[in-house]
Amino acid sequence: MKNNLGSSHWLAGLGSLLAAILAFSAPVQALEGKVVARINGQPVYDWEIALAENEIEDELEQVSADMRRGLLLRYVIDTRLMALAGASAGLDNTPAFKRRVQYNRNQAMRDTYFENNVRGGIADKQLREIFDREIKNFKPVPEVRARHILVKKEEDALDMVERLNRGEEFATLAREHSQGPSGRNGGDLGYFAKGQMGKKFEETAFSLKKGEVSAPVKSSFGWHIIKLEGKRFTKAPTYEELQDQIRGQLVQARSRKITADLRKAAKVEVLDKALAAKFNAIE
Repeated sequence: MKNNLGSSHWLAGLGSLLAAILAFSAPVQALEGKVVARINGQPVYDWEIALAENEIEDELEQVSADMRRGLLLRYVIDTRLMALAGASAGLDNTPAFKRRVQYNRNQAMRDTYFENNVRGGIADKQLREIFDREIKNFKPVPEVRARHILVKKEEDALDMVERLNRGEEFATLAREHSQGPSGRNGGDLGYFAKGQMGKKFEETAFSLKKGEVSAPVKSSFGWHIIKLEGKRFTKAPTYEELQDQIRGQLVQARSRKITADLRKAAKVEVLDKALAAKFNAIE
């Protein structure tokens, strides 16, 4: 998304926010919240900015923090103005608008229920209990950090070895000659454990001593010269590093259970037989 939020981005989100913020042409009701602007005397609230941010957050990834709030306010104001223009044209009485209002009302209620009963039903105590239980099963595994130079031909690999033996820098040769994506980083692959690389590459890397350079190693990608930078054992992750991941897993599990229970308690009839078969096939 461009920093100026081009018109195509504004228009793409207008439909859903239009129904959520302005279902009628009447003035917006006075609701609790801080008034951040006025349009023809009618208040624009801070919660409208928060809802807009939640709606178009993916489009704001490239927008700097100091620009974001101003762009969101522009989005809300432009949405309100276009909504009022649509209402003045009588669009609020059309079947298409009424369908969208009903659909967006259901979405808004679903999202509110989700925050209150799904995400809001998970306590920090649960996260800590799961972390404490799972961390007991953590077992450190060896890792190595390696660099490599990848070339297509064996003679090119042998030439790299000869140049290294003459004292040329491994990282410099990797940047200049390696055909792998790590070349721009001097061939640095970072730390990796067994099972993450090709078998022959991995066996060679783990057999080296720190600072040692291998003979050429063939793989399906070409020929590698490998240099070992270091060895270590993995450390147990901290609670702070994992709490968001644990929360996400709990939210997904709780959401699946709640929706399954709601479907079970309701009388759901799918009238189209072909569609019913597809619906029932989803786990």
